[in-house]
Amino acid sequence: MAILIVHRNEPEALVSCLRYLQEAEKPTSKWPIYVLDDHSSKEYTDELQMIPQNFGVHLVSSEAAAGKKNALAWFLPQVKEDFVLQTDADCEVDSDFLLAIEAHLAKQKTDLIVARVRMLPNRNWWSRLAALDHMALQLVSFSAINQGKLVMAAGAAMAYRPKDYLRHQGIGEQWAGGEDTFFAQSMAKEGACIVAEPHSGVSTPAPEDFKALVRQRIRWGAKSVDYPSRLAKSLAASVALINLGIVIGIILSPFFDVNGFLWYFWLYKIGWDAILLQRFAALYGGSGLLRGYLFLALLYPFYICLVLLLMPFSAKGKWLAS
Repeated sequence: MAILIVHRNEPEALVSCLRYLQEAEKPTSKWPIYVLDDHSSKEYTDELQMIPQNFGVHLVSSEAAAGKKNALAWFLPQVKEDFVLQTDADCEVDSDFLLAIEAHLAKQKTDLIVARVRMLPNRNWWSRLAALDHMALQLVSFSAINQGKLVMAAGAAMAYRPKDYLRHQGIGEQWAGGEDTFFAQSMAKEGACIVAEPHSGVSTPAPEDFKALVRQRIRWGAKSVDYPSRLAKSLAASVALINLGIVIGIILSPFFDVNGFLWYFWLYKIGWDAILLQRFAALYGGSGLLRGYLFLALLYPFYICLVLLLMPFSAKGKWLAS
């Protein structure tokens, strides 16, 4: 097993990530750490050169064209280890994360491990909404994995064989990002053994403000039309249609007698979502995200509709690049 961190222009975050890895409980065998630099600016050269000296990691500069996908496609054929545990520079690794990954690999024949990525919000409501939305997506994803299917995976906490990634790298190549979800769904489609790890993983900052939140959701929504998984496409369409229906119902309520059904359905949905999220939060470590849940749940349909309205007017290069 090797640990792989792909980054660009994030020396401070990278140092923090490496410190968490350094402080984590160590597996029985030593796992080399590769830091793959994706064309960082020259102003960060001195800081990056200090990282191998301070942490004993392998710093590799990508010789491919700029972009995370290109960097991975160039570097992974050079990896000698059978498995790679990939994370991002802005992630904080749980102290028991490496041991959890090691335990999964020891117990069973595993092709892919999808671990928990917990978003840490700042104090504003938009950041909290992003973190809660992401927790809900993780709940759906882990539930799907237990049924032998896959909806979403994050490269910030994912273990896989380099040869498998390279075999599927052409899927979703029209998108600048999303290599993690496209790859994982392709693996699920061919019947690979995918293991969920909801108890341990990494933490990463949630989008800081309204603009960052909307841009993130637009990227996710736009890519969903090209997902290999029919289940993932269906779920994305269902989320869009249900929330669009709620907002249209509110707008039309002065003209049509739909108030009783609309409010019953909306409150029923909010209640069931709260129960499911509360149960999952105990595993996910995100119980604090449920504070202010009712306000965020009432806001959510309008947020989704805004994303749907903006998607057709968003140039891929500006809004959807990752």
